[in-house]
Amino acid sequence: MGKSSSGPDWTDVEMMCRAISAFHSSNVGLTILPRGIGATGGLSVAASCMFNVLPGSSIPETVHVIKDWPCSQHADLASHCFALLHELDYKISQVYQNEALWKE
Repeated sequence: MGKSSSGPDWTDVEMMCRAISAFHSSNVGLTILPRGIGATGGLSVAASCMFNVLPGSSIPETVHVIKDWPCSQHADLASHCFALLHELDYKISQVYQNEALWKE
């Protein structure tokens, strides 16, 4: 599953998904979709965190980050996904910092 390299591999991506899920009591996943038509459109990658919320709750059900690959910052898809998961974790922390907006 993983590969030996100087950067993150798929095993690191899996571990990061599990860590974020456990820390935030949620489900974290990646969705990879082709962009455009033909073979040169690249990929759209979404990292999503889904919370179990009660009906009528004002807590957001999902938090997500979407970025396209290939990109200028990451040489391979695993590195791109790993970085996206870091961004997702930061965005979740922003939701917690804005807790006063939805918690009463």
